[in-house]
Amino acid sequence: MIKRKVGIVAGLLFTVMVACSQQKALVSPAQQDKINALKELRDSGMITAQEYEAKVKALQPAAGTAAATGTQPVRFTKPASGTRHVEATDPQYQITAVSMDIPADWKYAGTIARPPGCHGHGPSLKFTAQSADGLTAIVALPGVTWSWTESEAANFLINIAVPNIHPGAKVLGVLPLEPEGQANLKEQLAKEIEQRANIGMPKAVNEKVSLEGARVRVQYERDGHPVEEMITAVVHCDETTRPALFKDPPYQNRTCFSRGTTIIRAPQGHLDEVLALPQIKNLSASIRPNPEWQSRAAADQEAAARQAMAENNRVAAANLEHFKQQGEQRLAAGRAFQEQQTERFNSAMTADRQKQAAIDASAQATVRYSLDRQQFTNPATGQVIEASNQYNHQWMSSDGSTLIQTNSPSYDPNGQVYPVSQGWTELVVK
Repeated sequence: MIKRKVGIVAGLLFTVMVACSQQKALVSPAQQDKINALKELRDSGMITAQEYEAKVKALQPAAGTAAATGTQPVRFTKPASGTRHVEATDPQYQITAVSMDIPADWKYAGTIARPPGCHGHGPSLKFTAQSADGLTAIVALPGVTWSWTESEAANFLINIAVPNIHPGAKVLGVLPLEPEGQANLKEQLAKEIEQRANIGMPKAVNEKVSLEGARVRVQYERDGHPVEEMITAVVHCDETTRPALFKDPPYQNRTCFSRGTTIIRAPQGHLDEVLALPQIKNLSASIRPNPEWQSRAAADQEAAARQAMAENNRVAAANLEHFKQQGEQRLAAGRAFQEQQTERFNSAMTADRQKQAAIDASAQATVRYSLDRQQFTNPATGQVIEASNQYNHQWMSSDGSTLIQTNSPSYDPNGQVYPVSQGWTELVVK
């Protein structure tokens, strides 16, 4: 995991510059204070936009009455030329995390946020800095991360950021970063790739790391007033292709996160004027992270990343072992099936041979019967002898050269007619 010394602080989702123009209705200072308070609640997330609109409408009759008294409309006021130093504290570490310079006459509240869930991207600066009347402000919210998307900077702005922030906004144009910004990102990307190589991070197959920025200019109405915004996003993406498992195609993974999204808003026709203000142009450069906080945050992120990597490796190893066992089970089942098929084939062949042998034996027996022949077995030697079936007794000499056939049940050639040295064995019907 790379320790990004500025990346943690720069991981902002929305940095909003609010510069509202003249109100449609003339209001009294007390009524304007109520509207400003409602805007603070809306911008901080305490109330929804719908609740804000309803409460503002409830104040409109009184605003109309104020118009009759001749109260002057609220106009766009530039922030003071000077700045003041402010800080944001990390509630987890209980130390100052970041400091910055904001317009001297603005109110401020800031902290370090750690959004939960899969779209959170570590500790990020979250703050609100606004003018006394609440009409001009800068709001920073944490960044987001996502996977499996083709969106990089420009696509992220058009397809994700703008539709979610301002559903009805009109996109006037998509612009690249200024040359200085492009060069800065190119330098950061080169350093990141070098750092990865230095710490020995394993390189995935066909790994691609990108760091891109883009700007989009939009136009819409806010509280009934036409406004313009310049939204700038920096998106970091890791794209890898893992080797294929078995017959599956290669596994492609793409993870992106917004490393810094800035929204500067002004009344229509005043955006370029606001963008040129020194206090606005220099605010990002004035953001200074506390080295102690940055080291602790980076170490925690690295530990979390290593833990996540170890868990991913464990899950991957478990999946590979599972796939291996499944493959071995399939192979074993295939071998058992083949053995079963072979056994069935051999059994069928044996039965067929036995059947054929029985047919042959029956046929031969029929032939022998027609010829008055029969098969006999010599119990002494196991020799099979074919002879006439017209005699009830068949005697074979011990040397196998002489056969005596007789129908006398008492006749025994042993020691009677032939020499005693020659033994005789009576054959049995096979």
